[in-house]
Amino acid sequence: MKKDIFYTICTKVFDYLNSNEQLTLFLEGEDSQYFRFNDSKLRQSGIIEDFNITLSLYHGNKSLQSMTTISSDIDFSVKNLTREIDVLRSSLDATPSNNNIIFPDKFDSVEIDALGNLPERDQILDSLMGVIDKNVLTGVWSSGKIFRGCCTSNGTKHWFEKDSFLFDFSLIDEKENMVKVLYPNSDWNESDFNRVYREASHQLSLMNKPRMELKPGKYRTWFEPFAVADFVDMLSWNGVSESSIRKGSSCFIKMRDKNKNLSPLFSLDESFENMTTAPFNTRGEVSSTIPIISEGVFKNALINSKTAKEYNLVSNYAEDDNTWGMGEYLRSPFIHGGLLDDNEKLKALDTGLFLSNIHYLNWSDNLGGRITGLTRYVCYWVENGEMVAPIKTMRFDDSFYNFFGDNLEAVGSKVLGRPVIDTYDGRNPGETNCPGILVNDFELTL
Repeated sequence: MKKDIFYTICTKVFDYLNSNEQLTLFLEGEDSQYFRFNDSKLRQSGIIEDFNITLSLYHGNKSLQSMTTISSDIDFSVKNLTREIDVLRSSLDATPSNNNIIFPDKFDSVEIDALGNLPERDQILDSLMGVIDKNVLTGVWSSGKIFRGCCTSNGTKHWFEKDSFLFDFSLIDEKENMVKVLYPNSDWNESDFNRVYREASHQLSLMNKPRMELKPGKYRTWFEPFAVADFVDMLSWNGVSESSIRKGSSCFIKMRDKNKNLSPLFSLDESFENMTTAPFNTRGEVSSTIPIISEGVFKNALINSKTAKEYNLVSNYAEDDNTWGMGEYLRSPFIHGGLLDDNEKLKALDTGLFLSNIHYLNWSDNLGGRITGLTRYVCYWVENGEMVAPIKTMRFDDSFYNFFGDNLEAVGSKVLGRPVIDTYDGRNPGETNCPGILVNDFELTL
């Protein structure tokens, strides 16, 4: 229904264009149920239906963008969008020309309906409230449909629709120990949720011990998949971007210019095969799977059409930009799994650190690939394959050329998708898919 409304609105708006103008319309939308829990009580409940449109108006080698909203009222939406076009037209004359600005080519249309089995509102509350009375729980539930759409005046039409839910919650005990859980899916299964909750409760009980204080140094370490995902997210910031490499600010310059390799156990793709997010970008250009690093060897950077034009390259249709002004970023990263069974990870670690989460990451040496941050939530000291005691929060500072490179000993066989949890501008369908990794030498600094 919403797809047909969007296509109809686009067709009417394109009729408003002058013969020398071209236009892309990119839609981001959601129809979502939200619950906020605090101190094991339901504090807020709401339904959000929101549809934002980004207009990109082209006239030769000039282009301007604006953003507005639409609704199911076709006439109102068309009037709103044509008014935005008038505003952009009035500013184009004063806009300088840019030879790197090109209107996107025509692409075959993509339509993806990633349907699931979502619980009803009352079913959600009955399921959640039935188990959260034993621990103090704080978190946010979001569920419903996420939409992406793009139409261009040259005839490209795309639609992506996804059913999903995410319960982002923490369990907290009387000593303020905390276990963080992200429980995402597209098909609700109450018994599976109960299993995840019991596991989190067990992890919280393990935290009820005196915290062990470690000295700065290098430690054998197991990273859970969500911790690995935090590292991978850093690679979108002065990393995989071809423009970033060309401007000398990328952490991958050593791999491109000095033939520096990572471990043959490490392979990273930009992959849309699991259809968890839209394969088309805001320009309506369609990406396929792009091998970024294959068995430790750097293969491809992400190249959008602007960078391709500027440096005379072939575009792989990376994204142009995002909310933070960071273009050519990973939209659907996937690290290939390895051979280490999840049940054997503590045995393989033997003695060292178990890190479930990390946070406050930043580059300490961008060109050297050094990342600094803090341990967080369930972080344990392990001896002889058994968790002994939680550790006090520690700062780390190490290079991915080490922990994805020379010091990478094993990669877990189980790959987990960590969803994008930010909801400031609406729910996002993106995921970072990672296995856990075993590193034989990871540096804690203080």
